[in-house]
Amino acid sequence: MRRKNTAERLRNQRIFLVLHTALAFLGAIFLICTVFSAVASVIDLSDGAFALMSSFALCAGCFAGGFTAAKRRGRHGIKSGLICGAVIFGAALLFGIIFVRNFSVGGFFTKLLIIMICSAIGGIFGVNSPQRFR
Repeated sequence: MRRKNTAERLRNQRIFLVLHTALAFLGAIFLICTVFSAVASVIDLSDGAFALMSSFALCAGCFAGGFTAAKRRGRHGIKSGLICGAVIFGAALLFGIIFVRNFSVGGFFTKLLIIMICSAIGGIFGVNSPQRFR
């Protein structure tokens, strides 16, 4: 069995970083949406409440993604969070164009602002959280 060189190890670290960040993002959104859908099935809610719930789920997912990315990198928390937020926003924009087939400038900037702020805050908290030894 051969040893991996530095380029292969860095590539594997980046792949695992992206994979863990995506799993944290999707897991947080799934968990929050599950709780909100249980609440919505019990209580009659307005359309504004559903919009608020979806925005909160997006915030939680972006925070979790930024937190995970910065914690795994261990440095440059804001930069890690903003890069993670840019990737999330690109994916959300792409899926929105594909599935909704509608583009709203107001929603575009609001979603961009929410994603970038929550991801950057998650990156700050992730890089400043105590490290666990493995």
